[in-house]
Amino acid sequence: MNKINNIIGQSAEGDNFFGREKEIATALELLEEGNSLILAAPRRVGKTSFARKIIEKVTEKGWKGCYIDLEKSPTEADFVKHFLKELKGEKRWEEFVPDKLGIKIKDFSFEFKKQKRDVYRKIEKELPHNENTLIVFDELTVFFDNALKNEDGSLSDVKCLLDWLRGLRMEKNTKIRWIFCSSISIEHFTHKHNFSKTINDFTRFKLDEFRGNEPKMLVQALANSKNIVFSDELIDYMLCKLSWNLPYFIQCYFRAIVELIADGEELSEKTIDHAYKNLLNTNYFYHWTERLVYYENEKRFVKIILNELSKAKNGKSKSSLYNLIFSELNDAGKTDEIFKPLLKLLETEGYIMSNNDKYSFRSPLLRDFWSNQFGK
Repeated sequence: MNKINNIIGQSAEGDNFFGREKEIATALELLEEGNSLILAAPRRVGKTSFARKIIEKVTEKGWKGCYIDLEKSPTEADFVKHFLKELKGEKRWEEFVPDKLGIKIKDFSFEFKKQKRDVYRKIEKELPHNENTLIVFDELTVFFDNALKNEDGSLSDVKCLLDWLRGLRMEKNTKIRWIFCSSISIEHFTHKHNFSKTINDFTRFKLDEFRGNEPKMLVQALANSKNIVFSDELIDYMLCKLSWNLPYFIQCYFRAIVELIADGEELSEKTIDHAYKNLLNTNYFYHWTERLVYYENEKRFVKIILNELSKAKNGKSKSSLYNLIFSELNDAGKTDEIFKPLLKLLETEGYIMSNNDKYSFRSPLLRDFWSNQFGK
């Protein structure tokens, strides 16, 4: 009887990692064939958990592996320090000693601009190109965005770093594979700044909602951990309300149900409906609104589109959304320039979906949350 702890918002590891067997097998096959991967998925799909699981799997096969979270690296110097510290701290990288390279991690930030070419050259010579190796960079686009906001950051610096990383991947006969993932689309970022060539060697690996029996099995495993009898019919009812079965959404929904049971409610369709309404007033989905800051100049147009779709359960036509943006700009050329890329990005990042030239929220739960927050 499968049981897992309902840990929300953190990376799922060990026995708490659930499902994804087919995706894991496919990713491992691609890596073994020599491909590097961009994990293309919206926030809260489980990219970090998945990437860590892949590292676990390849190290079981004798590979070296390293996971590096760049979310809190505000400068390029911090990126290098973080990179070196993680490599030095991994048991599988005992021979990688930054001091041996003449690089003093502790106090080198203020000297970094002067010595960065030498630093990068030394690192690339010491990386184990002749050994099967996997390096994961998480929140790479967040790092780039933070670096650009720093007074010393520039697009040319970001381009140089991306070029350097591409050079490492292009090393002749290298056995190092890379996984890039971020809660903000790196493909959109590079396209926006005309840097797409720097990542055109990657294989795009799509990670999406749980499919098949996995959503139902996840609910059952969560129920088993709480000794709750959750019938197949009620699980189906719950999942039908979600529609988009992200593990994160399932876990949040399950916790809301457990809280009502703890308050004395019996598990029923009524309880599941009650839990759904309670979810709309939690902070579980605030990050979907907070991340709009990364849309910069397009933020107000994003809000216009999402606010409109939050009021339309059956969606809105593409032309009606276009007209909303045009009414703001009163300029067909500017509207054409903004509108299509914006819709594509909102689809990529999991806000909306298209069907027969109509657009709607990808998740009914997220739509109702949005309406609850902004629709009044």
